[in-house]
Amino acid sequence: MKKLFLIPIMALLVVFGMSFTNEVSEIEEQPEVVASDYVYDNGNWQAIPEQNCTGGNQTCQVQFGTDGPIYELYDEMDLSTKKKQSDGTIIIL
Repeated sequence: MKKLFLIPIMALLVVFGMSFTNEVSEIEEQPEVVASDYVYDNGNWQAIPEQNCTGGNQTCQVQFGTDGPIYELYDEMDLSTKKKQSDGTIIIL
């Protein structure tokens, strides 16, 4: 009878120990980092896949479809980070 008080204590120790276990594999999957460029349209930012602008003194521009509107391309969601290119070609998405 004197040893029956150990059963609840042992149960608590087992529950406490099990709280540190998990079923996640040893190699956790990392989220895929996708580089993005951004266009600013009517007060909203839209992420697009990273575009290869060559650098230079002209602003890199993209167009959605052949008849779509033309947007200036930004490296970050910040109006001061326009991407530059050397020629004036428009990238059609």
